[in-house]
Amino acid sequence: MILALETSTSMGSVALYDPAESRMVWEQSFRSERSHNALIFRPLREVLRECGGCLERVVVGTGPGSYSGIRVAIAVAGGLGVALGVPVAGGSSLEAFAPEGESCLVVGDARRESFFAAKVVAGGESEDPILLDEQGLKEAIVEACGFGWPVFSADATLWERRRESGISEGYPTAGRLARRWARLSRECFEERSNVPLEPHYLRAPYITTPK
Repeated sequence: MILALETSTSMGSVALYDPAESRMVWEQSFRSERSHNALIFRPLREVLRECGGCLERVVVGTGPGSYSGIRVAIAVAGGLGVALGVPVAGGSSLEAFAPEGESCLVVGDARRESFFAAKVVAGGESEDPILLDEQGLKEAIVEACGFGWPVFSADATLWERRRESGISEGYPTAGRLARRWARLSRECFEERSNVPLEPHYLRAPYITTPK
């Protein structure tokens, strides 16, 4: 079975997927703006009881998104891998926004008066997010709507004020992440698990020095 963790936004989730039967065995979500570390362990204990020692793989969403949320999930996933002796791989959180088989555009607030947009094409890997100004964001949304793609954002600052632009509230889920990674063979998954788990940052950290 595959355990998936997704905490890159305020809506975190944990899921257990059985690739042999192509079914979701267990899934639970929780909302937290800043306390993923306080909330993830209860559903984690439940899902570990549910899998009954049959856990074979762990996949974790690596963002982009919440700095602390992503790092909490990566730390938990890495700990599970060591404790249970199972391979752990990191997957783009962008690919967990839309249901399997659907394409979409994911947009978000990148701070410093900028935004990001990333195309997620059905059946393939997501494109790297690009940084845009407000005009560039509008153009990206118009292009996606022209394709008939839904546009999702986990940032309330976008979907509350720009709903008329076609942006809908949406969040990546552990269940969608698990389904996408279940398509990989065990050998391919283990190969990807050799890549170090690192958060996906939109830009280099912004560091200031005291005056």
